[in-house]
Amino acid sequence: MRIVFASKVARPPVLKALQTAPNVELIDCEDLAQVAAHVQDADALVISDPRGADGKAIADALKRDGCRVKWVQAVTAGVNGLLTHGVPAQIVITNQGGAVAPAVAEHAMAMVLAMVRRIGDIMDRSRQQRWSKEFDPPLMSVEARTMVIVGYGNIGRELAQRAKGFGMKLVGVSRSGKRDDLLDEAYPLERLHDALAKADVVAVTIASVPGTRHVIDAQAIAATKKGAYFTNVSRGETVDPVALRRALESGHFAGAFLDVTDPEPLPADDPLWRAPNLLISPHTAGAGSTQTGVRIARVVVDNVKRFQAGEPLQHTVEL
Repeated sequence: MRIVFASKVARPPVLKALQTAPNVELIDCEDLAQVAAHVQDADALVISDPRGADGKAIADALKRDGCRVKWVQAVTAGVNGLLTHGVPAQIVITNQGGAVAPAVAEHAMAMVLAMVRRIGDIMDRSRQQRWSKEFDPPLMSVEARTMVIVGYGNIGRELAQRAKGFGMKLVGVSRSGKRDDLLDEAYPLERLHDALAKADVVAVTIASVPGTRHVIDAQAIAATKKGAYFTNVSRGETVDPVALRRALESGHFAGAFLDVTDPEPLPADDPLWRAPNLLISPHTAGAGSTQTGVRIARVVVDNVKRFQAGEPLQHTVEL
C-alpha cells in the first residue's frame, strides 16, 4: 500500500514505524503543503491536523475523480482542519486514540492550579520583590470544588483522574451522557447548561466537529456559576472568544487559561490578549511526554495492519 506521511507531531517514531512496516511504499513529505500533490495515487494518508490552506488543498485533492485514498490517519487528536472543507463519505478518518491525552490532561490540571492559586500574580510579585497576600480574585483551593468537564473522552477522563487526586467533585458532559466510575454526575450535551450551573471550574476537552463550534457561547457562559474558572485544551473554535472576553471583563469568570485559540496563532492585536485574568499557552498542552510518540506510532502501525488485512480500523472519528 502507498502511504503519504506528513507531520511534525511525533515525527521520528511514526516515520520509523512506517519505514519498517511491511508492504508499505512511503512518501515522506516535509510539510503538509506537499501532501495534496501526492494524494491522487495514495491508498492512505498519515498526517497531522491540516489547518487553513493546507486543509482545503488536501480536502480538494481527496474529492478529485480517480482518487483512491480510502483512509486518513491523523496523528493528532483533532482533524477539523480537514473536516471543515468536507471529505468524501467513503474515506475513513481515524485519530491517535488518546495517545496524547495524559500530557494534555497534565497541562490542563496545571492550568487550573495556576489560576486558582494565582501563580501568575505570585510570579510577578516575586520578580518585583514585593510581599503581598492580597489577591483579586482571592486564592481558592480546588478541594471539594466542582469541575465540569465538557467533552468526556480520552482527555476528559485523564483529566478526571488527576482532578480526583485533588479531591474535586467531577461532572462529565458528553454527547451520550455516559457514566463513569470517576464521575459524581454525568450529563448529555443537550443538558450542558444544567451541568455548567454547578461548576467552580469548567474544563473544555470536547472534540472539534461542526456540531461543537462555539459550544461555549454567551448563553452557556451565562448558565455557569458566577466566579467560576475556565480552561480550554481542545480547539479554539469550541469557544466563542467574544463571549469569553466579555465574561472576563465583567467578572463573571474569575479567570481563564487557554491552550488553544481561534485563530492560531492569536494575532498580537487581538483584543482577547487584553482580557483581565487571562493566561494563554501557545497550543503546547500535548508537548513534553516521551511516551506520547510511542503510543501514536503504535496506533498508526496497528491501523496499517488492519487496513492491509481488510479489518475495521481503530479510533474512527465520528463526523
